Parts: sequence; structure tokens; C-alpha cells
Amino acid sequence: MTTTREDIAADMAISDLHDEAVMARAAKEQVIFVFVEGDSEEVALPILFTDVIDLEAVGAKIANYNGHGNLRAALRLLKLTLSHDRPVIVTYDNDPESIRSVDKCKKQDLLGESIYLFPIPAEPVVSYSCGHVGGSFEESFPVEIFLNAAFSDAILPADVIAQRASFESQFNPKKPWLKQLQSFTAAIGFTGWSTRKPLLAEALAMDCDELPSTYAKLAKMIQEVRDKHPVIHPDDVELPKVHGLTYFPERESPNNAIDNDGE
Repeated sequence: MTTTREDIAADMAISDLHDEAVMARAAKEQVIFVFVEGDSEEVALPILFTDVIDLEAVGAKIANYNGHGNLRAALRLLKLTLSHDRPVIVTYDNDPESIRSVDKCKKQDLLGESIYLFPIPAEPVVSYSCGHVGGSFEESFPVEIFLNAAFSDAILPADVIAQRASFESQFNPKKPWLKQLQSFTAAIGFTGWSTRKPLLAEALAMDCDELPSTYAKLAKMIQEVRDKHPVIHPDDVELPKVHGLTYFPERESPNNAIDNDGE
């Protein structure tokens, strides 16, 4: 049977598709986990990264560990079920409680060389009663965007929105923002924040005309971690040394080199 150019082209196309499928599977198997502390980050990050970094193409997956208290359990499970050198970016609120959880992970030797820590916000914004200066998810955005997003129909009822001026008159941007807002709304009868926080996170991400610096830095870290830990083709393995087949020590010996005259 004669092999035509069309047959060769078809074989090459199938081979290319096969290689693409193999590498796509390898990228999933060698995924970089981006651990986030809660629903807010899980909702907001894909929106914020839309025009900045393609998480799927990079081979990064957002994983919600559902609160700083669960971080140790998540890292212990990861250590038991996955290879020790799997890269993981652990994001956490830059507040006293989350920092204590990270410190406990350090003491229990759960933060190896392939664990990369990233606080949110990346730069300190508010002060806590213990003296720590940092913040949480909400403080990673400009304060005006926070206020506009919070006092919107999607987040608060109309009677609470009508009290915005009263809230702003007592609001201190150097103290934790959401706690102040929760205390204010509770005093006038609204306590439904458990279902509103993810909605607020979405609104914050959607309302940003310019990417906050925290998430620009996080996107850069994700790309740098992937560059440091590139996806390896499943066939890219080191073969055992078999003399005469994969290993030729005589070729490495300078004594066997032939000079320019062939002698």
C-alpha cells in the first residue's frame, strides 16, 4: 500500500493532537494550587485575573481552604496525598488570626520549600488592637470602591443604604472596614452578612477599573512559580544507564579523543 502525502499529513496532525492532549493532561496533573482563605477570594480572583493571567493556560487552580483555621488540615492532607515538591501558593488574610495560623503551620513543618506565602493585602492598610498593621480581603481594594460596592442594592437593603452618610461620618479607614460596617448595620437591624460577603467580593472585583496592586503581585508570583516549576512532559524521564545502549563512558573520556590528523 502506497503512503501518500495526505496520509503523512494526517499522521502528523494526529501526532500533534496527541502531544497537545498529553501536555494538557500533564498540566492538570502538575497543577499549581493557589490556596485562598474563603469564598470571597474564590469568587473574586478569576474576575480580577481575566485580562492579567490565564490560570488554565498556566496550569494553576484556585483551592478554597475555607478559613484560616483549616489551613493546617489542608496542608497536612496535601502532604499525605501529593508529592512533597508540588508547588502551592498559600494566600491568607494579613490579619492577626490568619498570621497565627500560618505560624502554627511553620512550627509543625508544613511549609516546605515549594510552599509560597502571600498575604492579602500585600501592603498594610489597617491597624488592629494588638498592634498588627495589615488587613483582609476588603482592604486590598481602594476604600471608595469598597464603600460604593457595599452600599449597593445587591448587598444591602434600601433602608440601610439610606444611612450611608451616617456610616461614613463615623467610619475610620485605618481600622478594619468590614467589621465597622457589620457593627453599623447590626445596630439598625441588618445581620445577613453570611450570604452577602461573596456578593460583596464579586462587586469589588467587578467595580475595579484598575487592578489593585495586591493582585498584580499575586499574578506575577503565580507566573514566576510556574516558570520555576514548568510542566514536564510525561516522557521526559532520565533513562537508566545501560552500557552501550544509553551510556557510553568511553565517549566522555578525553583520552579517546581523536586529534585533527586522525591519529
